[in-house]
Amino acid sequence: MADQQVFSIAQVRDLSEGGVFWGKFVATSITQKLDKNQKPYWDVAVMDGDGTLEAKVWSNSEWYDRRVEEEEPRRVDPSQDAFFSRISGCTVGVQGKVSSYNGRPQYTFSKVYLLNQEKNPPHAYVRKSPIPFVDLERRFRELVDRAEDPVKGFLQHVFRGERWEKFSTYPAATSHHHAYVHGLLEHTVAVASSALAIAEDYIIRDFSLDRSVVLGGSLLHDLGKVDAYGLDPMPMLTLSGSVHDHIALGYAAFSRLAEEFSLAPTVALHLGHILLSHHGAKEYGSPVLPATAEALVVAAADELDFRLFVYDHTVRSMGDVLGISDYHQATGRRFWKWQETPSA
Repeated sequence: MADQQVFSIAQVRDLSEGGVFWGKFVATSITQKLDKNQKPYWDVAVMDGDGTLEAKVWSNSEWYDRRVEEEEPRRVDPSQDAFFSRISGCTVGVQGKVSSYNGRPQYTFSKVYLLNQEKNPPHAYVRKSPIPFVDLERRFRELVDRAEDPVKGFLQHVFRGERWEKFSTYPAATSHHHAYVHGLLEHTVAVASSALAIAEDYIIRDFSLDRSVVLGGSLLHDLGKVDAYGLDPMPMLTLSGSVHDHIALGYAAFSRLAEEFSLAPTVALHLGHILLSHHGAKEYGSPVLPATAEALVVAAADELDFRLFVYDHTVRSMGDVLGISDYHQATGRRFWKWQETPSA
């Protein structure tokens, strides 16, 4: 690979059908499957700073262990070598080609190399928010300042020190949305900005909404993801996140912090309700349904940011093709790409 141009994922997506490429990426997942002839193949997802790419690795592809660069790469059988079934989170080199399937780009890897991880550290290839951190932090603090006490003081109490370091760095998920460094902060700023805009429109029309509670609830709604997710170096779900979920973790942390801050009981009850209800429905994981105007606004803004993120990611992954996307399991629908989208 040393003599080859190394492509980024953005450059790979710009290639036309038939284009070939070399690339260095972090493998985010690898799943072995069987084709109609009962031969193994692999669905592999990779990531770099530009985004993610899903590819097929067919049974006639070649896999190599190149962790010791001074030696010749050792060819391995991934269906037999236990290590190669667990390369998620490792840096790999790939030789690939662009083809098409059902009118959409399909990417295949003909060669996969497990690289030396010290010389190719995975964190160097992990995707980050496309919005500069300084801008996200500034927007977050501006939203906090829009709230009034006691909510404003409580938010300042919560988002500081180690908790702020984690909150502002961690992903919002491991796959579906904002699954990258600073993703949780980006998602939170988007939800709070949308929720504030919605609330202010209804306040102008004499609806009874508390702007500070909307801001507090939207900025706090995913507080539990500080304990539910992490980076190692890829977005990961912690043991606590697996067995308790971020809503329960968030409510527990919020309750401790509210007591520590001596937050007024009614305000604490209302903000806690928003944390518990922000998924909008029990089948989506919320133990209670939104029961106040403020909770309805936050749940709607959270759902909107999730669905718009998925839509944008889906239509961009379709390349130059206009039309209907594949079925998206998490949102329960297909999306319509009706016009060309800007390059990612």
